[in-house]
Amino acid sequence: MHEAALVQGLLDTALKAVEEHNRQQPEARVKRIEELVCQLGLIACVEAQTLAACFELFAEGTLAQGARLTLETAPLACRCESCGHSFELHQRRFVCPACGGDTIHFSGGHGLTLLSLRVESEDTDHARTYSGHSG
Repeated sequence: MHEAALVQGLLDTALKAVEEHNRQQPEARVKRIEELVCQLGLIACVEAQTLAACFELFAEGTLAQGARLTLETAPLACRCESCGHSFELHQRRFVCPACGGDTIHFSGGHGLTLLSLRVESEDTDHARTYSGHSG
C-alpha cells in the first residue's frame, strides 16, 4: 500500500521536527501535534481517505495521536508541446488552456510535502505553527 509508506515518512518527518524542537528549546516543549498541513501532488495516485485512515492508525501512541491531517492539492506545472504555453493544472484535465492541445509535458506531481505543523506547547497550552518542513 503506497499510502502506508507515505504516511510513515510523513509521520517520521513530523516527529523528528518536534524532537529537534524539544531538544533545542526545552523551555517551550511541544506536548502534542494538533495538525499537519500537507500538499499532495495532483497525480500522486493516492486516495486521500486511505491516506487519512493510515495516518490515524500510524499516529496512535505518538505525539500526533488525534492530530488532524489537512491535505491540499499541489498544482502541476505544465508546458504545451503544441503551442509552447506554460501553465499550471489544478485538476486532472490534461488539455492546454491556450490551444486545447493534449500534448502536455510535465514533471513531478507525485509527492507529499509537509508544509506546516500546528502544535500545543507544555509551557503555554497555546497552539503554535511551525512551517517549512518537507517530507
